[in-house]
Amino acid sequence: MKTTKTAQAFQLLSEGLTELLESGDWQKYLKVQSQFHNYSFNNVMLILSQFPEASRVAGYQHWQKLGRQVKKGSKSIKILAPLKRKMERENDKGELETKTGIVGFRTVSVFDVSQTEGDDLPEIVSPLSGDDQGLIDRLTAFSSQNNVPVLFQGALGANGWCRYNGKTGQPIEIVVDPLLPKQHQAKTLCHEIAHSILHSRTQYNDHIPRSQAELEAESVAFIVLHYFGIDSSDYSFPYVAGWQQGEDALENLRQSGIRIQKAANQVIEWVEINTQTALAA
Repeated sequence: MKTTKTAQAFQLLSEGLTELLESGDWQKYLKVQSQFHNYSFNNVMLILSQFPEASRVAGYQHWQKLGRQVKKGSKSIKILAPLKRKMERENDKGELETKTGIVGFRTVSVFDVSQTEGDDLPEIVSPLSGDDQGLIDRLTAFSSQNNVPVLFQGALGANGWCRYNGKTGQPIEIVVDPLLPKQHQAKTLCHEIAHSILHSRTQYNDHIPRSQAELEAESVAFIVLHYFGIDSSDYSFPYVAGWQQGEDALENLRQSGIRIQKAANQVIEWVEINTQTALAA
């Protein structure tokens, strides 16, 4: 029975991916992903397929802990949870080690906040102040601690770029045009940070099609900015669509979805943790 439910969930995921791309609604996926940055790519697609207007989901007992009750008759949203098991394996030295690994998946039920009633909930994200929501400084700090300093200077006609070491192929600095409006500086900076996380010079030039690399970087930028209250869709989606002309969009989405999510999570979580630390100081 569990195997059947899991197979059905994967089928639903595949159908949701197809429908998403046939409708050209990559924007819908990214907006949902920005709200569920802690969920896997597959589970975001499952949530989107079953409850397109979802804004915050949790399990039945978790809602109860928050002082809310699932409304009678609400239909649950099915997502996948890993089945983990301890296994003994030989390491490189021939010694037995016990490690926990994923051996399969099971379906679990979650509900959207709109399907619950009870105590008011705090905002998921505390808005950051400033025209750029404080993101330029925080993104600059994130990149610096990632050993990729940011320079605000003329970018020779471009909005910005990520410069790589000619020998190692690793990112060494990011340049952003300071004459851009503040919000656009934040978007450009996040785009180039995504390149620095996801793409080495060799990957960017040889192994990942330029269209794929640009889809990934701009999608990460949209997710991060949207999460912190800045809507870059008027720029980001024409940009992504322009690079995807003639491409196998479904396959590109399958290949890039997890990479986009992981990079966006890395930035979001660092900014949130360090914002909270600064506020507590």
